[in-house]
Amino acid sequence: MSPQLHTLFFFSGKANSSIADHFIGLLSDKQPHHHQMYYSTIEKVVGWELSWPILLFVFVASLFVVTSRPDPFSDIPGPFLARWTPLWLAYQARRGRRYQVVDELHKRYGRFVRIAPNHISVADKDALPIVYGQGHRAFDKSPFYHAFIGDKASVFSTTDRQDHAQKRKLVSQAFSYGSLLNLTPLISAIVSSFVEKLDKISESAEYIDALVWFNYLAFDLLSDLAFGEPIGMVEKGSDAVVVEKADGETVMEHAISLVDEREHLAAVVGHHPTFRFLSKFLPDPFFVRGHRASHGLEDLARRRVMKRIRSNAHRDDILGRLIHARIGDGGSLTADQTNELIAESVTLLIAGSDTTSNSLTAILHLLLTHPDDFKRLYTVLEEAVEPGELPRYNQVKDIPLLDATIDEGLRLHATTAIGLHRSVPDGGILCCGRFFPASTEMSVPAWTIQHDESIWNDPENFRPQRWLDNPDLRRYLMTFGKGPRACLLMDVILSSLAYMEMRLVLSTIILRYDMELQTPHMETTEGFMHKPKCLMTRFRRRNASP
Repeated sequence: MSPQLHTLFFFSGKANSSIADHFIGLLSDKQPHHHQMYYSTIEKVVGWELSWPILLFVFVASLFVVTSRPDPFSDIPGPFLARWTPLWLAYQARRGRRYQVVDELHKRYGRFVRIAPNHISVADKDALPIVYGQGHRAFDKSPFYHAFIGDKASVFSTTDRQDHAQKRKLVSQAFSYGSLLNLTPLISAIVSSFVEKLDKISESAEYIDALVWFNYLAFDLLSDLAFGEPIGMVEKGSDAVVVEKADGETVMEHAISLVDEREHLAAVVGHHPTFRFLSKFLPDPFFVRGHRASHGLEDLARRRVMKRIRSNAHRDDILGRLIHARIGDGGSLTADQTNELIAESVTLLIAGSDTTSNSLTAILHLLLTHPDDFKRLYTVLEEAVEPGELPRYNQVKDIPLLDATIDEGLRLHATTAIGLHRSVPDGGILCCGRFFPASTEMSVPAWTIQHDESIWNDPENFRPQRWLDNPDLRRYLMTFGKGPRACLLMDVILSSLAYMEMRLVLSTIILRYDMELQTPHMETTEGFMHKPKCLMTRFRRRNASP
């Protein structure tokens, strides 16, 4: 139980337009004179006369925080507002720059920074085995993850230790490295289809957004592995999908937007225990789209999962293994088990598609802006793959320089750039020379650790060789999560399935195409994950490529 009590204030009478304007600006990052469209939006939903007290209630209730005992963190520096309200951190997440702001604060204040009333960010490599360690003193996931729960919690979103252990046991039966290796023919087939499409595109010599096409590839791969059939994004050149709602109505949605908007919403509303519900009534279209996307992803997964269950098809893929883990060789799934499968499928779509496509884009950008490293990797790959053929996984799975290039790209870009939230166990914990009481929320900022000069010496330089010189550096790579409460789906997908995909895709396009960036600069943004905005690239077939 948190030691904090929230003193709630409510005002009657007419809305104070100035306060309302500034509050809407706080959440939407818009100036007051731009709010007319937001006012009209909320009027359509609940009416402005009803909505303004809700907005004011959230703002004032979270601002006036009174502690029932002396503040244990009064000496820890941080933004003034962060001492009183978690909305400061939610605001940074809403702007898509939380990881940057937290990194800047650590550069200014040092190891410990208070980023919310009960949340301490610790930028110290020695904190990693404490905050994300194993054993009976392992931290639990914090209530932040409740924002990722739909109809049913997944192994990623559950914060209950016993429930997590049970879900992890079930999921682990479907995700072992050995079992994933059996899926390489399917992965190779999807990559081959991607290459055929890219060949046709390359004939025009036009610039295309590599991020978008990596998204198409990742979605097709994950849908094939998870549902038994590809969505067909690569073939169509579009992320438009048919989604069946809970009431049976079918609508067309854009899957990539669903993932982006859903994860960004969760990254914002997870910072306050009541914000998830109250955000449904806020006028900012960001929240409207985010909640709609959450339902859309669940509907997308439900349609695919139910289609697979009704077919009674037995296929050795991820969904088949998840079903088998629950009912064995016979029996039927209960409604509760079906909802669990849908929850895991949503996590799978996000973890397996968004993270992989973002990482591929960032790594390609780094290679194309560092031609010497590109040439070195090209030479190594050329020696490993037979002339005139597409790379096979067994040809590229054990190339140290390829893995080092991937690791260096993951480090520099930091797909997971924020610190993953954890809660101090009963009895408190001693971390980096300071005691933190039970229920304190703590995190270690991934971006800051992966750009820490004391670890990497030259952290802003792209230098794959560092991983060959010192393999122990992997302990500081936080892309895949850390510790026993790390999401098994993300952990195994990113460390196994995503590596399989990235090895195949990178080796294929490096050997097959001459590539050129439209501009060397790549802008990024942040939802829950850190991602490129786009990467306009021209692909042209090499003369000697197969």
